[in-house]
Amino acid sequence: MTTRTPNPPPRSSRKFFVIAGAIVVMMIAAIFIGMNAQHAKDMQDKQAGQVKPQDLPLTEKDLGRAPPVK
Repeated sequence: MTTRTPNPPPRSSRKFFVIAGAIVVMMIAAIFIGMNAQHAKDMQDKQAGQVKPQDLPLTEKDLGRAPPVK
């Protein structure tokens, strides 16, 4: 009895998967870098005393948010 080895996929499908994988990795890296850059900007603004509008308190007794900037 002889064992048959399966035929390897054509080169074009390997090339496609390599390119698709590279694109996915680049997208993940771009998202990671972009989110870190935005976080760094937000931290600089917060340290400078600027508060994002969505973080402003809704009422005077709202303790879960940053104090309003005057």
